[in-house]
Amino acid sequence: MHESGGALSAMDVGAHSLFYAHSESAESVNKTGLITSLRSYRLVWRFVLIIAILQTLYAIGFIARTSFVVEGQRYFCLFDDAMISMQYAANWAQGHGFVWNAGERVEGYTNFAWTAIMGLCHLLGLSPSNTCLVVQLLGIPILWACLVGTVLLARSCRLFPVAACCAAALMGTSYTLIFFTLFGMETGLLTALVTFALAESVKAIRKRKGRLLPFLWFAPAVLVRIDILPIILFAFVFLYISVRKERWRLIAGLLVVVLVLSAHFLWRHHFYGQWLPNTYYLKATGWPLVDRIIPGLKHTAWTAATFGFPFLLAIVVLLFDTKRWHFLLFGSFAILVAYQLYIGGDAWPLNRFVLPASAGILVLAAEGIHCIIRLFINCKKSSSIMAYCIVLTGLCVIAINAIHWDHWLFLARPQTTGVNRINIRYLLAVERVAEPDASVAVISAGSLPYFSQRLCVDLLGKCDPYIARLPANTTIPWAGHNKSDLKYSVTKYKPDIIMSMFKTNVIVFFQEYKPVVVEVDGVEVTFCVRRNSSKIKGCKTIDWQAFKRIFMKTWRERNTNF
Repeated sequence: MHESGGALSAMDVGAHSLFYAHSESAESVNKTGLITSLRSYRLVWRFVLIIAILQTLYAIGFIARTSFVVEGQRYFCLFDDAMISMQYAANWAQGHGFVWNAGERVEGYTNFAWTAIMGLCHLLGLSPSNTCLVVQLLGIPILWACLVGTVLLARSCRLFPVAACCAAALMGTSYTLIFFTLFGMETGLLTALVTFALAESVKAIRKRKGRLLPFLWFAPAVLVRIDILPIILFAFVFLYISVRKERWRLIAGLLVVVLVLSAHFLWRHHFYGQWLPNTYYLKATGWPLVDRIIPGLKHTAWTAATFGFPFLLAIVVLLFDTKRWHFLLFGSFAILVAYQLYIGGDAWPLNRFVLPASAGILVLAAEGIHCIIRLFINCKKSSSIMAYCIVLTGLCVIAINAIHWDHWLFLARPQTTGVNRINIRYLLAVERVAEPDASVAVISAGSLPYFSQRLCVDLLGKCDPYIARLPANTTIPWAGHNKSDLKYSVTKYKPDIIMSMFKTNVIVFFQEYKPVVVEVDGVEVTFCVRRNSSKIKGCKTIDWQAFKRIFMKTWRERNTNF
């Protein structure tokens, strides 16, 4: 450090702010009157502001990359699971209640609070495409909230300001979190709420005093997704064991969560006539645990590939500077990994189920980076320490996003964008040849029902109680996508159109349906229509061989980087 007139230079004050606040030497530094912990974290908040600005610019580019033009019109569309929630939200805004088809009460979503927020977006009265854009833009402040929560968690864990900056950088550049948040999923909101709750939980552990606030964050989180409940119970037990005073506050907090959850269960039973959502039966029944473990392990391997390097950095903290709250953060992440394993993983290798607890691992990884520099790298200059922090944080950022590097760097469009474009082509093809009251059977149960507002049939059972309770097809390793009964769907609902191709020998299907082709945007679109249906006009009949060829060509185009 350079001294002039007995005072530290501005650069050295900044170095003290970054490297010594909240450390063992923080008190002695503060006694000199040079710096306070509050002022030191001001630098962190300025860094967060920079990250938020860059993240906003990235988000604008991401949203633009998820949009596409079909027949001269630009469409904004969400992840298909989010589009299912949008269908429920649109029907609620129109006065039908939270239903997929008007008049049918089946809970085919798992994110009540987020669906309700989507419903409020529909009150703006915008077009379906522009409403999707509003939901995507809403993801930007949610990403900011995740950044703020990460810094609050870092501060609760007494991280050096430089380590808090590292944690913010790791959270702010997480592609999978950005992907799900800006594609209309509830993942970002859930991550923010859980991160705030963990930050308050760490404060309680540090002070050995019960707090109500963690559960006031957990309460809305359980309405966003009920499968966050294991973390809530784990946090309660951990806090109850760790604190010494005012444990009644923890009990009161848990009661708040129980009351919120009970109210939702009572409302569900009143409205849907079921205590549990239909998706529970779809994903958690009829698929033996032994059969679920293998796809669960495969998906957990993707999680290890994404979070492996941050996890190793976090282990360094446990080896050299163990604190009680470290086990809370590790445990929360481990519980979600175990949950992911239990339910058989996800249909996409994007770690959707573990992201809500990822801030804890990233904060520990940032602390691990600082531990490594302090313990193993012999340098005393603040500029050198900063350089090592940047390098190690950069390596961690690369490790987290390496699997999806081409999408992360905008070299390829975000995953499922091609599928969304195909679904819009299907939509326009149906609108071109079908009467408004023609019904459509779908596998992708989000985009076409939402944009068309037609009566639809869900072939995969998210919105069909009968199919949801069937035994799973164990040859299909995707939870929520391995149950169907084409004969039942055809004979019971008699849809005028079936959008997807099935490998099936159901005789009634071939007897009652024929393949047709419609040209949309210069591309052939094929699907099946009911023979002699008066609601279908103007499409060209083709043979089954041509149907298969066109369908497979369309399927291959889903990953095209257009």
